Amino acid sequence: MSFFTAAYLARLEVWGLAAVCLQGALVMLSWLGWARAAGRWSPAARHRLTCIHLAAIAVLPAITVGVLHWTVSRVGIAPPHGSPVAELARHMAGYRSFLALALPLAGVWMMGGLTMLLGLLREVRQLARLPCRAAPAGLYRIVHRLASGHMGMAVPDVKMAQVASPQVVGLWRAVVLVPDTLVHLPQAECEALLLHELAHVQQRDFRWNLLQRIALAALWFHPAAWMLYRRVMREREMRCDALAIRHGASPPALARGLVRLAERRAPAALAMAVTGDGDFVARIHRLLSAEATSGTPAAGARPVALALSALCLLALAGGRLGQADTSLPDLYHSSIFGPTVFVLAHDDAGSFALRIRRGRVLGATVGRQPLARDRIRQHGGHVILLDAAQQPILALTVTPQNRIEWDGRP
Repeated sequence: MSFFTAAYLARLEVWGLAAVCLQGALVMLSWLGWARAAGRWSPAARHRLTCIHLAAIAVLPAITVGVLHWTVSRVGIAPPHGSPVAELARHMAGYRSFLALALPLAGVWMMGGLTMLLGLLREVRQLARLPCRAAPAGLYRIVHRLASGHMGMAVPDVKMAQVASPQVVGLWRAVVLVPDTLVHLPQAECEALLLHELAHVQQRDFRWNLLQRIALAALWFHPAAWMLYRRVMREREMRCDALAIRHGASPPALARGLVRLAERRAPAALAMAVTGDGDFVARIHRLLSAEATSGTPAAGARPVALALSALCLLALAGGRLGQADTSLPDLYHSSIFGPTVFVLAHDDAGSFALRIRRGRVLGATVGRQPLARDRIRQHGGHVILLDAAQQPILALTVTPQNRIEWDGRP
């Protein structure tokens, strides 16, 4: 990677980090507004709302950086205020100082994300190595009846495993892992817990949780991302509780089964387990409460929530602020992303044109005569154009930003 490409990416990194911090705070405020407005929404709607906000923290800054890159790519080469060569020498010191700060910042971010991903891979490895055996025929018949008869879905695979509570794993084909203790529970509690797990299977929660964990690895430094992810876990479990009840589970039986299993060791965070929610007391309270909703929406909360959501989208315009960073266009043109530009110049001897990319002259025309490639000699930024007799007709200097400097021909 060239110096200028690294400097350009580092500049985008700083802009992206600023967008993450600003837009993350706005997204969190938007979610708080909607949480107050969604007092009587269903658990599924609240879960969907929270997932959208978690995704927005990752997606909005990426779009902002994309807008910034597009904006910079539309900016032409600024005319030099003095000698292009002198300008380059002056800016190089600033670029190096900026890289000295940006590269360690990128290193810290990458190390944090890599640590998170390694932890996720460790969980996947533990799940893959978990010893399992076939479920008893009686338990499989119960799962078959609940899945096909009550929920109208394909019957997942069922395995017995040394786990603390029932849980769902499997990226392509869902597998319900069941502990030995489950078969000893009263039938109503056993079926309620299984219906909860089948709701995870139906909603493909293992895949979504894996995707959210990968996004969280990239946003490991942002408190709003962690807060929203914890809320997603809470709403996901409450949604599956509601789906289990809708398909025949008894709320008291589900609550009793949850209490029994909560006394055991918690499962891996990646697996979709019946006891995987961080707000266990709220779940039990909701199951045993006669009130099906979580409260009354605050008056006037919805207009405030809509305004905050609109503000999150308006923050995308921050990408247009890249025009204010005068170094970005120069770095873009000299980076690997830079385009091929055409420079038309004129002096007393006539006009000439150059086709340049990243400071390399790809083609030249003097007057109306195109020059063959062997008549263009370039060493670093020094370029000599030769005539048919291989005699110099023009000497010039080209900078990586595709600016030129030459002594006027008489």
